[in-house]
Amino acid sequence: MEISQIKKYIFKNVYTGLIKTAFTLVLSVVAIPLIIKNIGIDNYGIISIVLVFSSFTGILDLGLSKALISFQGSQKENKKEISAIYILNLGLFATMLLFALLVFVFEINLMGGKLEVDSPTLRLINTIAILLLSFGIFNNLLRASLEADFKLQLVNWGFLIQSVIIHLGWLILALIKAPILYFLLIPVAGSVVTIIYHLLFLPPIYTQLIKPDKTSFKNVFGITFQFFKVGALNSAHLPLIKYVIILFLGEGRAIGIFELSTKLAVLANNLLAYISNPFFSIVAKHKEKSKVYLWGVIKKVTKFLIAVTLTGYIVFFIFNKFLIQYFFKEYTTEIFQVLNFVLIGYLIIAASESIQKYMLGIGKVNLVARIKLTGIFINALVIIVVFLTGNWNLVNIALAYSFSLVSIGLFWLFRSLKSDKQ
Repeated sequence: MEISQIKKYIFKNVYTGLIKTAFTLVLSVVAIPLIIKNIGIDNYGIISIVLVFSSFTGILDLGLSKALISFQGSQKENKKEISAIYILNLGLFATMLLFALLVFVFEINLMGGKLEVDSPTLRLINTIAILLLSFGIFNNLLRASLEADFKLQLVNWGFLIQSVIIHLGWLILALIKAPILYFLLIPVAGSVVTIIYHLLFLPPIYTQLIKPDKTSFKNVFGITFQFFKVGALNSAHLPLIKYVIILFLGEGRAIGIFELSTKLAVLANNLLAYISNPFFSIVAKHKEKSKVYLWGVIKKVTKFLIAVTLTGYIVFFIFNKFLIQYFFKEYTTEIFQVLNFVLIGYLIIAASESIQKYMLGIGKVNLVARIKLTGIFINALVIIVVFLTGNWNLVNIALAYSFSLVSIGLFWLFRSLKSDKQ
């Protein structure tokens, strides 16, 4: 891929990513307020719980998706390694499907005892949560295969399809006053349709798999462990915080507020992240011949993202009351603080994301993992202090989460300034 092709690929991903995020934003703006109006913020929190475990995909993925990008993007012949990755992923997928069945049959409760829902609903919440996790593992590999084939724009359309199904499905059920049990099935339909979509556009490598040997498995595990550390930490951070809220607060209202706040903040983050997303696969393949050029591009992108994040936060601060009343139908200090803290954290992460992608691309996986682990450690430390001082509430949990995100983002921004001086 030449420099001109790199520019074209980045633009194509930014273009499709912005369209996908814009459509998702419109869906959220239209659907979520109507959903909350018809079922209440408490029930919105309850139906959102099924999505929590699917966020742990990065842990059970074991770094296989990132390893696939590295092997598939290499100039060497790696068919055995790629075949080994697919076999391992399908094994994980089947294992989690079996676990979902066990959860349903034996009514295993993974959500704690504080949720005030009836037994059939709780049983379905637990089962579907694991089922979505299994689908997420398989979907992760399909997305990675498309990204490795420089078709990241197709992945963006896949995310959009899934988002449309969930938002419109929930909206229709809310308008007809359907039972909560029906809401829980919508994310399953979204995942199945997305898997089918990805399979339709999968690169030819999927049909050219061969029997792997012990050496190929060894090669795969040699690289997956490095990416596993980053993927696990990426995947674990937000769902762990949500899980803490579910287990130790267990209030539908608190879950709903935090879920909607993070959703809005992630949408703002995604609008900026599509600029930096392609850099990992590009740098991984061209880190030798294009390293200096790509670092220069990333520096310019980072400065642009910093300017956009500052502008975006100023706009939010001016219009926050209108925004909160529109989505939550109420304006309270608690809702403002939770949304404000979470938004700040995600904007800082978005501003620094291109630097992190570059570091991953040039092989500094351990450094990225250490910084992410440090952020999670800071998060845990602040939460422990909050708990021990008796200030255990949603606002302080959100503050602890935001503080950790800001710490991670600022490290990468200062790291880029240090590289400039050197």
